[in-house]
Amino acid sequence: MKVQPFFHVETGSLTYVVSDSGFALIVDPVLDYRDGEISYTHVDSVLNYIKRKGLDLRLVLETHIHADHLSASQYVKDITGAKSVISAKIKEVFDQWKAKLNLKNVAHFDFFVDGHSQIPFGSKMIEVIETPGHTPACITYKIGDHIFVGDTLFAPDKGTSRADFPGGSAEDLFHSIKKLYQLPSETNVYLCHDYPPLGTAPTTCIKLDWQKRMNVMIKQNTSLKEYVFTRDRRDSSLMEPKLLNIAIPFNLTFLLPTKC
Repeated sequence: MKVQPFFHVETGSLTYVVSDSGFALIVDPVLDYRDGEISYTHVDSVLNYIKRKGLDLRLVLETHIHADHLSASQYVKDITGAKSVISAKIKEVFDQWKAKLNLKNVAHFDFFVDGHSQIPFGSKMIEVIETPGHTPACITYKIGDHIFVGDTLFAPDKGTSRADFPGGSAEDLFHSIKKLYQLPSETNVYLCHDYPPLGTAPTTCIKLDWQKRMNVMIKQNTSLKEYVFTRDRRDSSLMEPKLLNIAIPFNLTFLLPTKC
């Protein structure tokens, strides 16, 4: 199995192409967005890589509803016919944002998964681990000794995702991360975001053992009380993501919000 990262500099987002036995899947594809216009340069580079390698793209996996970039899942489906996968709890997230953002109908995805789901892929089986906290619909995909954690964990020097969005919970996030910490220490943790200095390569993958020993917010022995205090204090200082009012409605409906 091979994992190829793609970094979207403008949003600090990471997309992954996972390939095995001639098949491919994409985790968290990203659209380009500027001044009200969507473009496809970044996601097309991902699709071109898959074409060059002669891979058969089967799946597009979303780890959660993103607040800081626009998902390219629907675009990838339209171009390739790949099937889209997301947590069944997207409907809960939709209900939490529906009135605030004047949303009508949730987008169509092919497969809604939960902690009991398993998806065949090449010679592997994709396991779904529910990891709520950042949002209720956050999930981690486990393929062998690789996990794709979305925003649940960041690089050890940056900590974890925020937990102050509607439906978010620092307590839930603590329990989700502790669940991941029960996996073997050599597990490869693939991150959804990094924000390196300009011209520096992003951190894409960290061994789980390093997270457990070095994460600045939640180490192996961090208590619930300690983590919730640290997370809540940090969240109180954060600005709203600049694309939130565009990204959340688009990623829930695949329609850009109408201008008033």
